[in-house]
Amino acid sequence: MLSLKNLLIGKPVSGLTSSIKSIIQVRTATKRVSGSKTNNKDSAGRRLGPKVNEGHPVKPGQIIMRQRGTKIHPGENVRIGVDHTIYAVEPGFVRFYFDPFHPLRKYVGVALKKDIRLPKDHFAPRLRRFGYVPIEDPVAAKNEELQRSRKEILALPQLQKAQNKQYSLRKRRINENKAKLAQDSSIKLSEQETEKAAERLFKISQFVDLGQELSQAQLQVTYDELYNIRLQYRRGELNDSDFDLAKTKYLEVAKKVDSLVPSQ
Repeated sequence: MLSLKNLLIGKPVSGLTSSIKSIIQVRTATKRVSGSKTNNKDSAGRRLGPKVNEGHPVKPGQIIMRQRGTKIHPGENVRIGVDHTIYAVEPGFVRFYFDPFHPLRKYVGVALKKDIRLPKDHFAPRLRRFGYVPIEDPVAAKNEELQRSRKEILALPQLQKAQNKQYSLRKRRINENKAKLAQDSSIKLSEQETEKAAERLFKISQFVDLGQELSQAQLQVTYDELYNIRLQYRRGELNDSDFDLAKTKYLEVAKKVDSLVPSQ
């Protein structure tokens, strides 16, 4: 009768050794198969790289570059996400360029016009979009409203509520200033001058509420109003005589009402 000791240290038994070897070979092959299964696991590509080529138009929010790390750095009118994705924030045309202050970095930006090249000169003024005009076509206006993001659409009721509250506060305080000017017999103002004076007192009170001194607030409101008159003149809404007359009249109104304390 065979014992475990004879199997381990004894002489080999014919027929038994070959059967043990065959068992070992089967076990080794099984381990190989299990190892090959783990090597079959693979994930799909991440589709990295540029999504819009040089000179092509983009819209706000459109992805320009997907990458791992900042191989391409964000330039003008673009932003970078937490996963280093670069996307446009202004409508325009894509420009890949090198910054002379960072010669080893490649940038991507959005030019507001097709003939603009990036980067601009170091001391050149920043280009911004002015001159927006309202869309008269109701269908086109509705399509433009649908371009808003979900976050903007959800915030519209709160923004409208805050705007209505601000408008009602402005109207109430201007009416209080009108009543105050009507009761003051020392100031003689026409109806149009009373409207401007009441609005001036309201604007001055806003700057005072923000912590400015009264004299500084008066100078700031005067500068803003004269600047608006100058803009009307540049747009062609006023000729030379009307421009001088509007400026003189407002300075006279300001001189009359600056002695009054703005309503709080």
